[in-house]
This record gives sequence, C-alpha cells and structure tokens, in this order.
Amino acid sequence: MKQLRLMMLGVICIFLLNGCSDFLEEKSQDEVIPKTVEDYGELLLNYMGYTDVWRVLYVLSDETGIEEKVLGAYSDDKDDYRAVGIKSIFTWQPDMWETESVGINSGYEDTYKLIMGVNAVLDGIDEAIGDQKTRDRIKAEALGLRGFYYFFLINLYGEPYNYNKDAPGVPLKLTAALVENGIARATVEEIHEQIVKDLEASSRLFGNLPKRRGDYRINSTTVDILLSRVYLFMERYDEAIAAADKAIRTAEGLTDYTDLPEDTEFFMPTYDHSEVEWVYGAVSLEPGMHVFAPAKELMAYFEGKEDRREIFWFEDSDYYGLQVNKIVYSYQTIPNNTIRVSEAYLNRAEAYVLSEQANKNTLALADLNELRRHRIVGYEDVVIADGTELLAEIREERYVELCYEGHRWFDLRRYGMPSISHDYKARPNLSWLTYTLREKDPLYTLPFPTTVFKNNIQLEQNPSAREPERKGEIKSN
Repeated sequence: MKQLRLMMLGVICIFLLNGCSDFLEEKSQDEVIPKTVEDYGELLLNYMGYTDVWRVLYVLSDETGIEEKVLGAYSDDKDDYRAVGIKSIFTWQPDMWETESVGINSGYEDTYKLIMGVNAVLDGIDEAIGDQKTRDRIKAEALGLRGFYYFFLINLYGEPYNYNKDAPGVPLKLTAALVENGIARATVEEIHEQIVKDLEASSRLFGNLPKRRGDYRINSTTVDILLSRVYLFMERYDEAIAAADKAIRTAEGLTDYTDLPEDTEFFMPTYDHSEVEWVYGAVSLEPGMHVFAPAKELMAYFEGKEDRREIFWFEDSDYYGLQVNKIVYSYQTIPNNTIRVSEAYLNRAEAYVLSEQANKNTLALADLNELRRHRIVGYEDVVIADGTELLAEIREERYVELCYEGHRWFDLRRYGMPSISHDYKARPNLSWLTYTLREKDPLYTLPFPTTVFKNNIQLEQNPSAREPERKGEIKSN
C-alpha cells in the first residue's frame, strides 16, 4: 500500500509540474517518484510560485492611474484583448473574469495548482527517506506556503474577515488526492483558521532549526511576517504584535536607503538588501500594462521630502511613463517578488495603535519613525499624540512602503471597503470617464471565473458576478 501511495503521488506530481527541476528532467518516468526528503524538497521548490492575478491587484486598487502621454500606445479596439481585459479590471466590470484579461481568469486555478503541489509534498514527506531535521524544514516550508496561498485566495474571492467571517470563502483542500463531485466552499472564518493553523505549525517547526536565507525558499522570518499580517487582518492585535516581534528579532534589519548613493541602480528582489527575507516567483510585465502609472495620490506623499524611495522605485520614461523599478525591472526567469521585514514594522505599528497595550501610541510611533529613518534623508522623528491621526499616518506609510506588492487591495477591503475611483480614457481625443467602486461594493469580492465551475460542481458564484455593467461619468474639468 505504501508503494502504491507513493506511485500515485508521483503521477500527481508529474501532472502538476509546470516546470520541472533537473532531478526530474533527467530521469525516466518510472524513476520520478519522490522517495527521499531531498526529493520532496526539490519538488516543493517548483511551488514557491506566483500567479498572474496577484500582479494586477494594483490595477484594482487606488495605486494606479493612466498617463495621458502614453495613451497613443493603448487601443480600445474590441479585438484587442489587452485593451478589453485591462480596461475591465481597471473599471471594475463584473465580467472581468470572462475576458482574456491579465491574470483575473487564471488566478484561481493557478493558485490551486500551487496548493495541490504543496499538498502532494505534505502527503508524502512523513514516509520519505531521510533525516528528521531536513523533513521538518520541508514540512515547515510547505505549511508556510499553503497558508500564504490560501490567504491570497480568501482575500480575492471571500468577503473581508472583519466584515462577514460567516460568508462563503473558497474550497478548502488539504490533500493532493483527487475528489469526485467537487468541494463546497468553506466559510471565510474556516479558511482563516486553517491559514493560522498552517502558519503557526510552520513557525514552530522552523523555530527548532537554524535560519536559512538567500536560497529562494520560504524561511522562518517570512512565516512570522505572514503570521503578523494574518493576525492583523483578523484583528487579533496582541498576537500580531508578538509575531512581528519575533520576525524583527530574527531578521537581518532594515536596509538604510539613506546610505545608498542617489545614482544606485536599484533592484528590489535581491538578498543584497538586508530587509529582504524571501525572493520568490517570476513574472514579467504584460503588454498593455505600461499605460498604468503610480496614482497621483501615491506620488504626492514624496512632495517636500528627500525620500529615497521616490528615486529608487520610480523612474521617468518617455515611452512607458512613470514606472516602479522594483516591479518592472525584471525578467520572466528571475524571481522578482519579495517579503520584507519592513512589513513587520508596519504590521506591529498598526496593531499597537488598535490594541489595548500600555504606551501603545509611543510604541507605534517608534516603529513608524524607525522605518522612515531608513528611507528619508535627514528625517526627524514625529510626535503624534492622537491615536486616530497616528493610525492614518501608519496606513499612509503602508500605502507607500508596500505599493505594487499586492497589499493595497487587501488593505482597502479590511479598512471597510471605501469608495475609490479611476479616471479612464482609451485615446487622447476622447473625454475622461470616471468609474467608481462604491463603498462596500460587491466587487470588492471578485467573481469566480466561469471556467472553474466545470471542475467543481459544488462551487457557488459570488453575487458580484451579477452586478450591472459599470458606466463611467464624464469627468468635469
């Protein structure tokens, strides 16, 4: 039975792999069954990935605008999938999931492929040949990844936890075994409980092992950063603080941008920056995405400040408009996504303000000032006594520090789903149209792609799929 189980697992792994590591490529089919803990470690590396949908979250949020000077390169031709797809996302159309758009229609399936690969590793690792410490490390990595992936899925397709945790979430699948007749959606709360369970188990396993960094694998500090994020979303503030404390203690420290020369050719996804704990995934910019530039509200933060993020992260281009170096300056074969310890400072600062801890505002200010000292030349610590004002400052800093990294859309959801708007036009000779996402708009929870229903007959669509077409209003000058 054990050999049969391993053979079935091997077959599953073959079908799941989009790209195989060398140890799989160079062996014949009857030798690809993972047997050792090292085999499972190599297999797991294939699932430290990324999906297209994650990189268009900033198109949904208030991080982006359209630069008029690049509109000539953009078409509103209905036959141009780039124009139709990107516009549907940017204007929050309920049928965005029906178009051949940039990632929206594949994110669900792509993320579940990653989860299935991780589950395959967890299914077989306990029976694999090898030493216990290596086994524990691979289990810690796999559990951390599964928690990470479910966090993204539930924040795409489930209502915000602090808004309606009893709402339908996403299907919860914890093994790689094939299931007939599909899986019904677990609740938002059930998914979050599983995420916490996975991340906490991962953190415990990592806690008994020496820290590793720089090998493109998820590590102990990364898992604790993720835990602090999830606890913050669940409004478990004391636990968010404790997880962030642990992450900051084990991290290599913030990178001091003020020590870098102004002409530095800055690239975010590198372990050369002390604050980068995990570099993962690989994604290139989709044709047509160049029409989006950082929102004016985002860039306004830098006015009157000698903030090195402005010159390191953004550049002017006659063709592309303003772009973010840490996202655009990449190639498809190079991992270019990161988790950084700066997030732990922001998670902890916000949790302090919202907690019942003594001296909470003083502690939150210390984190805010510490981060800014590493970003702004000549920065002088601010003193903010009012808790509401301090929370607004921390959230604004989060908006800037974590821009274009998949955070803002999820943050807007937990902030109460405020109304936001996008100005859009297809060509320079047309009028600007303003599209609005209403406060608590159903489209803060994305519809499922129609393609996934054929593979899961128990899946139920979100109400946002039945929203009417969004119409733009002519913008007044």
